[in-house]
Amino acid sequence: MRALRLVPALLLVALAVVVALLAGDVRAWQETFESGQTKASTRLPWNIAARTLAVEDDVQARRAIALFRATASVHGRLDNALGVTAARANAETALAAVARGRGARASQAATLLGVLAFGDLARGGGRDSSQAETAVGDFENAIRADPSDANAKYDLELLLRSLAARGVRTGPGAGSGAGATGHKGAGSGTPGQGY
Repeated sequence: MRALRLVPALLLVALAVVVALLAGDVRAWQETFESGQTKASTRLPWNIAARTLAVEDDVQARRAIALFRATASVHGRLDNALGVTAARANAETALAAVARGRGARASQAATLLGVLAFGDLARGGGRDSSQAETAVGDFENAIRADPSDANAKYDLELLLRSLAARGVRTGPGAGSGAGATGHKGAGSGTPGQGY
């Protein structure tokens, strides 16, 4: 009989321990975000604190941004080209996953994709209309994800002005790519000056 009276007390002690561990894990996530990291050192299994706080989308965005930062300024050379290409692909995949959403996070991810595409365009001489369309599309997606994102609007406007100054057309009819036969058609180049 005495053992039965101890069961509720033991259950309360166990519950108190779980609540204390959960509080520690919540604090660990707070410290993780304050330090700019993406992985908290937690004690409870099954990522209970992360699920309780619903931080998975924050973690996903932070990881994507960290991958962008790690790859955006790295230039491929003969000795590191494969690694740089793989890291860039990972960053683009992570950013694209975040950009599929709505709101500020998605807009930021789409903007960063646009920055990468613009970098490719600039390194290639600034005249490749397919790269230009990719960059324009990424900035437009950023604006759709968060219509109040002034940075995305500014970046899109800056890109469009830069493309116009170089004579690069985007959108329907730009047609600078190779056709079905592999040859460029008459309307596939940049506009000329006439006779």
